[in-house]
Amino acid sequence: METVASNPVEQGVVSHLFEKLIQPAKPQYVAKVGLVGIGLEEHFDWASIKKNYKVAQTNLQKALPEDFFQLSSSKGPLQTKEEMLDWLQSVEKEGIDALVIYQGSYIAGDLAATLARWLKQHAIPVLSWSHDEATGGRLVNNRLCGQNFLLNILSSSNVKYSWLFEHPESDRLSERVMPFAKAAYAKASMNQRMIGMIGGFRVPGFYDCELNEIALLERYGLIVDRVDFETIWKHGQKFKEEDIDEIREALLFHPLCKFNNVTPEQINKSIRLSLAVADFSRQQNYIGIGLKNWPELFDHYGIAGDGAGALIQDIGIPVADESDMGALLTMVVMNQVTLMEGIPTLVDLSLIDNGNDRIGFWHCGGAPTKLINEETGFEVRNHSILENYSIESSMGMLLEFLQKTGPVTIAKYQYPDGARVFNFEGEILSSEMAFRGSYAEVKPEVYEAKDVLSAVLNNGCDHHWIIGRGHFLKELETLNHWLDVSQIDIPKNLDHLYGHSL
Repeated sequence: METVASNPVEQGVVSHLFEKLIQPAKPQYVAKVGLVGIGLEEHFDWASIKKNYKVAQTNLQKALPEDFFQLSSSKGPLQTKEEMLDWLQSVEKEGIDALVIYQGSYIAGDLAATLARWLKQHAIPVLSWSHDEATGGRLVNNRLCGQNFLLNILSSSNVKYSWLFEHPESDRLSERVMPFAKAAYAKASMNQRMIGMIGGFRVPGFYDCELNEIALLERYGLIVDRVDFETIWKHGQKFKEEDIDEIREALLFHPLCKFNNVTPEQINKSIRLSLAVADFSRQQNYIGIGLKNWPELFDHYGIAGDGAGALIQDIGIPVADESDMGALLTMVVMNQVTLMEGIPTLVDLSLIDNGNDRIGFWHCGGAPTKLINEETGFEVRNHSILENYSIESSMGMLLEFLQKTGPVTIAKYQYPDGARVFNFEGEILSSEMAFRGSYAEVKPEVYEAKDVLSAVLNNGCDHHWIIGRGHFLKELETLNHWLDVSQIDIPKNLDHLYGHSL
């Protein structure tokens, strides 16, 4: 094949051509974070309290990426219940998605009680922030005890909270505060957003791929919009054949494309479907989509939709194969909690290598091309599972490749309501392609592969998993705290090839 000018893999191999043809993405959500300082002038060093609050304000502003966060701060530290209520009512009018409370010193109990009452009525994530103080003389602020006192009152009022003990000028401030900030961002940015189920419902018989819609709305704020294929195909008629031909050529003549056995007709149909879904999703402002890639696409449209889903993901829209709503929920959560850097992709747990402590994750060929391992490239193929029945009648387009190596977080919010999650961190290591499709071998962090397998099977977990790029378990755990999601334990197991339901 002739090599032509190509898009870098990290951007998606044909995403630049998609962006020329589809509606532009709407601006990202910007979360409003309130910052209030608290202290007590009567018994503590008010000058240092005010100075430290300004330092905290300045450095928190630096720690929060301005593309995703807007900070709204009190002018100075507050010390009475009346001041606190006035400030809270003012930011309530503006609307805030999270609250950070800077502990300037010990505080009056009625201020804390007023704060607790307001938080009880306004269920937003709240972070209590304190730090060390100078030693060797009088205890001039007693801020750690003040934080202890504040959190006792919040706890007694059944108010959820997160807390942080880190100096405002610490080099680690951003690292320490961002798990809370990202969790707050994810919670706020998902609220009242739609996910599109393209094809209407899950694939036949995949019972663990459906979630209770009311539970999904109540816990995560997500609304399900179900769209039939006929609507999507009609939407796709607006795209010109010559534009689709250009995308096909850019895909097949990309320097990393090593093989193709899919007909031009099926590739063009797949690209048209991909453009239609991507454009429709941008139009509806979906935060993610589930794609029912069989049986209708096989039986009535003559394609396999996995590759179409891959190209949609390259422009930043999560796509869950087989309309797995729990997988889509997990992908959306990963996308939002990583500030769009997680590149989540759906997989099956298909291999366990006890000797090398690895788990093999595989799916047919619907992973975003941003994940291609550049050392091995990719192939454009007919569906390998359909080939198990008949090579001649199989169809495409699927994109098969080894996924690039690096740190990952793996998770799945569980059937039937997303109230439980199984998650762990690991590393994708170099490997051979154990099975044709999109494949990655993961060595878990903290746990052994056999412990993960035992926990999955003993708990009867859902059969799809989501791999996200980077280690962000702390961010997920923080978000799960605020969403009341319980985490499934991964205990040590003495017999890893035998177990029982729990």
